Amino acid sequence: MENNHYVLCHYHIFKNAGSSLDEALRKHFGKRWSPFEGRHANDILDFNDLRSFLNDHPDVKAVSSHLCKPPTPSSTVLPVVFLRSPLARARSVYEFTRKDLLQPFREAAASSFSDYLKWALSGEPGGHVIRDYQVVHLSSASFHKPSILHAKATESNYEEAIQLLEQWPVIGIVEKYAQSIKLIEKVYRPYIPKLRLIYEHENVSNLGKIGQIGKWFEKVNQRYCPKLNLAHQQENVMTANCKTAKLREEIGEELYQEFLNQNQLDYRLYEYGCLRLKQLCELNSIV
Repeated sequence: MENNHYVLCHYHIFKNAGSSLDEALRKHFGKRWSPFEGRHANDILDFNDLRSFLNDHPDVKAVSSHLCKPPTPSSTVLPVVFLRSPLARARSVYEFTRKDLLQPFREAAASSFSDYLKWALSGEPGGHVIRDYQVVHLSSASFHKPSILHAKATESNYEEAIQLLEQWPVIGIVEKYAQSIKLIEKVYRPYIPKLRLIYEHENVSNLGKIGQIGKWFEKVNQRYCPKLNLAHQQENVMTANCKTAKLREEIGEELYQEFLNQNQLDYRLYEYGCLRLKQLCELNSIV
């Protein structure tokens, strides 16, 4: 990998608007964009694997990977990651798992969202995907167990993730997708001239489809968030607070509290991510 050969790397956390970003990267880079995955769905790749891949594919200018874990292999790899409100993300994982016949542990999502949460929070292998998973993805937690299916985030893993994000010049928040894309474009254009990432949503659940949630969203908004500006709501599709309130009512207070208990680190990471995005947007004059 040449020193002046900058590569954008999307660390794709499952169900964090990654398909939207991947499609934007594919449209901008064309054949110079490539997925970078392992031998199977539970494989784990690190910076050495990414370095080898880029050395073997010198024409690649952007990569996306569900399985590669940070840090980056060099300063010429420009990182991107999106964080999402944990309960909204869990709902999206559930919806996607139900509908995709190829998803592992699909039988766990055959019934209600509440039943899926109970299964995942019971500690079953595969349920890790909604138990502090964003911290797991951005730390060394995946490497501490024989399989990622048994990965469990700790306080030190949370600190790892925070330190990582503090070093990265961009961050994405799903609930502020358009603003996040503007930040990524502006910060990385000096390294990737004319970078343009078209704002679209791909592979989203029923609760996230622009153009399909209008009536539903208006009803939820009137009930839970009557004071929020409608234009701002439509831009972000749905605020995290509104969506959480709806889902909280759906699953009941006891299960909601258990979900909070098992995702404390992810909620703290998400709060930090929102603050970090705000700071970086102010620094780069992004509205």
